[in-house]
Amino acid sequence: MRILITGGSGFIGTNYLDYALSKGCEVINIDIKTPFKEEHHKYWKNCDIMDYQKLKSIIFEFQPEYIVHLAAKTGAHSITDLKEFAPNIQGVENLIKALIDYNELMGKRVNGIRDGFVKRVVFTSSLLVCKMGYTPKHDEDYMPTTAYGQSKVEGEKIVRNWQNLPFEWTIIRPISVWGPWMIEPYINFFRAIKQGWYFHIGHGHYKRSMGYVENIAHEIHSILLSPSEKVHKKTFYVGDPEPTDLHDFAELVREKMGAPKIHKMPMWIAKTVAKVGDMLKFLGWTNVPLTSFRLNNITTEYVFDLSPILEVCDGKLPYDRETAVEKTVEWFEKSR
Repeated sequence: MRILITGGSGFIGTNYLDYALSKGCEVINIDIKTPFKEEHHKYWKNCDIMDYQKLKSIIFEFQPEYIVHLAAKTGAHSITDLKEFAPNIQGVENLIKALIDYNELMGKRVNGIRDGFVKRVVFTSSLLVCKMGYTPKHDEDYMPTTAYGQSKVEGEKIVRNWQNLPFEWTIIRPISVWGPWMIEPYINFFRAIKQGWYFHIGHGHYKRSMGYVENIAHEIHSILLSPSEKVHKKTFYVGDPEPTDLHDFAELVREKMGAPKIHKMPMWIAKTVAKVGDMLKFLGWTNVPLTSFRLNNITTEYVFDLSPILEVCDGKLPYDRETAVEKTVEWFEKSR
């Protein structure tokens, strides 16, 4: 398999690139960022997906069979201008146009035989196409509350509405991803537990769907390998099938780290601290430990049905929760 990964220098991308290599695939990574891992540099092409001509040139040179599109502009909820997230919209359009041109050229080369064509593309969206805590009734039931979420809605619409695409496609929405090479917010979650300043807020037992990153890498690859009828023109939430109890998850991380006891913070105190955090952030402090937005994220429960992606993976994922935490803690300790 020849797989082109956009955004392969990022969190999910780093893990998926490792996974694809472990399966003997030929890979290339298109990203504007240098890879996290030194050994990934030889697979990296420095390219902005907004640069259509360069993107197209790399695709024609590498001649991929599959695309895993992970590249995206992320940003805080405070960014309200949709134009700031142009890579999530125009970038998707650029990729599709380049792939259409490539497939047309390859069709002329091989007289219609599909060898050499891009066969399937996985487009990565976000659970934030809907507000936190809302479970959509169908794939196009959108309810974004941020400019970032709206940009991902627009990206999905481009894929869904494009007529006669010459390749199969699937949209994925990763859920609360954590694991090796993670970034905010979960790297901060692990740091807080290690340093002893994480608190269980209120009762602490908030249920949510989450996803260990190496399991998500397996799910992405399973989509590439699955029969067309299982994945073509479908949208999957990707993550771990069993909902996570945030209290129990934090305690498991604490145990594996050998970290101090986690104390409880009554909700009224948490709300007061969050209000102070809001004020400090307004005054320019960028690393406020707790704000009202963050508190709402911690206490909002969201559980998605992940049985569809589990079926694509033949009912099993590589890592259980305890093993996943052990692997993440091992990476965390080495990266400090």
